[in-house]
Amino acid sequence: MTERSVLETPLSIGSMTLRGRLFKSATSETRSTAGGFVTDELLRFYEPIVEAGTPMIVTGNLFVSAQGKSAGHQAGIDADDKLPGLRDWVALTHGRDVKLIAQLNHGGRQIASPAPGVDRIVSASAVREPMLGTKPSPLRADEIPTVVESFAAAAARARQAGFHGVQIHAAHGYLLNQFLTPHTNRRTDRYGGSLDNRARLLLEVLRSVRSRLGEDYPILIKLNGTDDLPLRAGATTDELVRVAKWLQDEGADSIEISRGHYESWPGTIQGRYKGFFHASLTVGSGRDMSAGQKAFGRALGPVFEYVAGRLRPPVEGFNLPQAQRFTDALDIPIICVGGFHTRRAMETAIDSGKVDAVSAARAMIANPHLYRTVLQETSDAPDCAYCNSCIARHGGMPIDCYSDEIRYTRDLMIDRYRRESIAPPGIGNQ
Repeated sequence: MTERSVLETPLSIGSMTLRGRLFKSATSETRSTAGGFVTDELLRFYEPIVEAGTPMIVTGNLFVSAQGKSAGHQAGIDADDKLPGLRDWVALTHGRDVKLIAQLNHGGRQIASPAPGVDRIVSASAVREPMLGTKPSPLRADEIPTVVESFAAAAARARQAGFHGVQIHAAHGYLLNQFLTPHTNRRTDRYGGSLDNRARLLLEVLRSVRSRLGEDYPILIKLNGTDDLPLRAGATTDELVRVAKWLQDEGADSIEISRGHYESWPGTIQGRYKGFFHASLTVGSGRDMSAGQKAFGRALGPVFEYVAGRLRPPVEGFNLPQAQRFTDALDIPIICVGGFHTRRAMETAIDSGKVDAVSAARAMIANPHLYRTVLQETSDAPDCAYCNSCIARHGGMPIDCYSDEIRYTRDLMIDRYRRESIAPPGIGNQ
């Protein structure tokens, strides 16, 4: 008999018990309506991930307000009229031991142009975002309570829709991360300067969300282990560990460790990059850039892609060194994302005590049945090539695997699984 994998052992996050330790990390889906409503196309993306019995699935970032919308066709949780679609999303998990977590986010400066009806793009300070060319205006102190309330109201909406928990997105250079990072936070008021001040907004958001949801509802945080901003003043790992301790003290139930801002490219994603700029500028979020920015990207893109491939090739568990620092310092479960796709690497990360669980994003786009196929060691499962074509098309095209070969193998696998009606390991109707 095969020894039970650590990936199958239960894990408690607050009041929520998960049946295993490999999760789906958030991926921006670009599959909602222009106004942020759930569509059948979005649900179809999640169906096979649920069918595989994935213990915990984190949604793509849901905008908590129109001001916080950061991409085209991004799903929202900013108003009650979104509730019917959000309930349909949660309904995918009914009858299965699968938990669906709503990721709450405000994009801040990481958007090419304001959403319809929004007067300006905001951030901690007026620091230009170089990847998109956006020059934000600083949030006024009197506007900050509205931002805090938008997160709390969105969290309450998530619970009302039936989500099993929420994840507050404070990584990847979005608004809460922009306040944490010295490079993007040049404020001189009580929200800038010292680490205590830079963390103030995130802690206010957590307190407000916890107050709205009560003590028993699971709240996770997504946090950078490093801002990965060479030659710029990024938040250090030591500082981020201190912030994580404060978050734990304020009631966070788990922290998922990632890295980087948009302008940390390629460090945030690591992998292969051929054709990345062409895809982004023609059909991805870069299509909204100015003509000058596009010309610059087309001219130097191949050079950037070559250098990126040399400096940041695909590596499994590339955030583990930082994640272990959080595991050593905190008592709540630490999850690590970053290039995981093989059973050996996942089990080693957990068995070594470096983290409590692992999550995957791109690998689950290529193989939505990753949890099932890793445990069963299925020979015909597709493997992500980390070409980053999915990320290059973010914001313009639906999230998907854009390798024809991998997508073909994936679709055959899913169809065969459905035809044979093979129940995922340990999963049955309740």
